[in-house]
Amino acid sequence: MVRVITQDTYDEVVKENMEEFDMTTEEAIKEAVAQFEAQGVDLSNIIKDLALSSGNNHLISVTVEKLKEICQTKDDDDLMLNELDTLMAECKKDIAHRIRAGKEGAYDILNDLLDTKYQVYMQEKNKQNELFLIKVLKCLTVLMDMQPDLLDNKGMEIMKSILETIDNENILIATLQWISTCCLRHEMNRQGIFAKNITVHLKELLKKSENKKLLSETLLVIRRLTLDDDIRVEFGKAHEHARDLGVNLLDSLDDLLKEHHRPPLVGELLQTQTALLVRHELCARVRPALAALLADNYDDAAVSSAAARLITALAGNDDVKRQIVKSGVVPIIVSLLKRHNNNPSTTASILKCISALCLREASHGKMFVENGAAEAIVESLTVHADVAAVQKNGCWAVRNMVARYRDHNAKFQELGIEAALNKAYEKFAQDFGFDIKSALRDLECDVKFDEQWKGKGIQIEQ
Repeated sequence: MVRVITQDTYDEVVKENMEEFDMTTEEAIKEAVAQFEAQGVDLSNIIKDLALSSGNNHLISVTVEKLKEICQTKDDDDLMLNELDTLMAECKKDIAHRIRAGKEGAYDILNDLLDTKYQVYMQEKNKQNELFLIKVLKCLTVLMDMQPDLLDNKGMEIMKSILETIDNENILIATLQWISTCCLRHEMNRQGIFAKNITVHLKELLKKSENKKLLSETLLVIRRLTLDDDIRVEFGKAHEHARDLGVNLLDSLDDLLKEHHRPPLVGELLQTQTALLVRHELCARVRPALAALLADNYDDAAVSSAAARLITALAGNDDVKRQIVKSGVVPIIVSLLKRHNNNPSTTASILKCISALCLREASHGKMFVENGAAEAIVESLTVHADVAAVQKNGCWAVRNMVARYRDHNAKFQELGIEAALNKAYEKFAQDFGFDIKSALRDLECDVKFDEQWKGKGIQIEQ
């Protein structure tokens, strides 16, 4: 079991090392860290570099206190900005500093300040008020990085108000960055934000396609709302969010893909569409010009990988899968596999795409073989012999290509597929050995399956 300590306990040990053993600050810290690590203590939430101020408090505690006083007296804005800069600098150091700031009440102070400056901006929309509002939003984003638990309903209401009433694109970008941070690894935040009818505002933001930064942040929020990464929640609503977002946004994303068909936005648009394709009927609504898109971004490994994942998602609908193949993407996909054969991530994505397109479709497998896919797949398995994703997806691709059309077996065997798969089995038998043996079986190679249940010849008593 992992042991944890409080910041005060750590501070006391460091001070004890300095006072009783006459150590320097650096020596005392090093000794304290060594002691706690030897005891199996988790120090990830501890500020190791004390950075003590003139008193007994950390600089971050002093800064939060000063900020609180300034906000209460509503004194000098310049002084407030300086303290915000100091707080941001401290919070950027590590998660321990952010946790300390959160415990000191930084979130409530910043949230109240944000509400106040939002009201001020709505009364007078000048550059000074804009920059101040953005500064507070950025400070909140930094503070809540990896600790989204701080968000409360008041914060969500402010998010909603900004999206509803403000057109300033710089403020909207800062707000979207804050929302993205709050959605990461926190299911309840995602559900709370989604319940504020954020889909309507996201759809409006997608119309501001001329601002690439704003569009990029909007797409990131959409993807973050579909995550299922909070281990504290047994059942999340990632599927429901993706479904509702897909119903409302897929048409807009399809139009944007026609407008932005080059990096960097094309990759983000492809990833976002893929995240929303969670239902059979949604796949039928997406009509990207895949052949042209892949040809235009032939040398870009990231775009090729994102496009392959989108095709894999679309292929979940058999009718859409057939239309994709009829559009002429097969030779392009094979060519991309050869072009990016040195990139394991892209290679794995393309192999999975081939597997999806060939599933239950003998004619598709035949088209891939005729366009040189067999040679490219065997080469990929050979080059990336140590990459599990490539080996597994390669097995699936081979199996789906030959399962319903065994005439391809001879071609694969001539290329040495059996040796490649046997080598993969030696390394990954525990992970996906069954997939490898299934591919060997469908290739009509010699394979021995393990009997999961074996009788012992004992008579069952009546």
